[in-house]
Amino acid sequence: MSAAGGSVKLRSRLAQRLDGEIAAVGAMPARAAVLQVQRAILWLRHGREAEAREELDRLHARTLVHPRIELAAWLHLAEGLMAYFVGFGGGARDRVRRAQVMARAAGLRSLQALADAWLAQMDFVGRDIDGLICHAQASLAALKPDDHGAAYRVATALASAWSMAAGEAAAQPWWALARQHAVAEGDDAGLAALLYNQSQQRALRIRHAALSGEPGEAPAALLSVESIDRYDDAVGGSARGDLTPLLRAQLLAVQGDHAEAASLLEAQLPAALATGLARLGCSLLADLAWCWANTGEALRARALADQAALEVLAEDQPGCDIDDRATLHARLSQVYAKLGEATLAAAQTEAAAEAWAQDAAQRRDWAERLRAADLAHPQK
Repeated sequence: MSAAGGSVKLRSRLAQRLDGEIAAVGAMPARAAVLQVQRAILWLRHGREAEAREELDRLHARTLVHPRIELAAWLHLAEGLMAYFVGFGGGARDRVRRAQVMARAAGLRSLQALADAWLAQMDFVGRDIDGLICHAQASLAALKPDDHGAAYRVATALASAWSMAAGEAAAQPWWALARQHAVAEGDDAGLAALLYNQSQQRALRIRHAALSGEPGEAPAALLSVESIDRYDDAVGGSARGDLTPLLRAQLLAVQGDHAEAASLLEAQLPAALATGLARLGCSLLADLAWCWANTGEALRARALADQAALEVLAEDQPGCDIDDRATLHARLSQVYAKLGEATLAAAQTEAAAEAWAQDAAQRRDWAERLRAADLAHPQK
């Protein structure tokens, strides 16, 4: 399949619109090239990395022959997103920031809004509340009425932040705004991502409650997780499709379906950890150890628990996921208790309690800071 010829066919409405716009400006190669970068980004968001890579390589060659600031800035954004989607790469932020700086300096307001929105999303993943507020405010200030892609992205970042900080009710106005703009854009990849992000936040709350001993919802969110796969199939696939089985495995472990959860984790974790989830998925190792402890594989469970107990020592940076760290300690406490290691279990219980307290403090801080920045609700 040749990407350069535009032969990637998606059932996405946005993809069809971009194909039409590219065909309509065939006599304007500079404009067509920018639209082709946008289409390559969409291919990437639908999980078509190889086709996107081929198209971007072709456009890089073109910009060296016919240099244009706008095309160069869009290519920086595309390369940043390639690194972000394919492996949560460390170079993602630098490339997106370069796009943002160039767009701002060149007066490319819509691109600036989109780059700032993506930086806000990356700030959320990196648990950088200062950066998130700064980039979200910049994106919102630069938005034009038809900048649906940027509005969708910044609303998603803020919805995710509010969901983590104060729960689903606080996040709902931003989720609704994200959906509104994804529909207006015809962005089916965005709608699929919304399904995943909302299911992920719900699953995290279920897992948190189960492991911290709080009352919580039953893992019925499995149904919504399965619906993500069906929607992805309908529109032509999605980036990081390996995340959905991992989410389902977490819920199965909470539900007590240890054999099925172990099967999913064993199948998905190797590739996920190799492509950038090592920092985000430490607690998944503890989940797998827990599953093995309950399916009679005590030696493997002990070895993996010991590994996870050392891996978590690296989660000591300002941007680490405190909730995931607390979850890991709580799960390891269960594993060691199941294996009859009372002293190790008690140490992990103590570490979990400390991490849960830090997590609660972070949530309160985020909620206060977001309110102080006037980011509690979308502006009318």
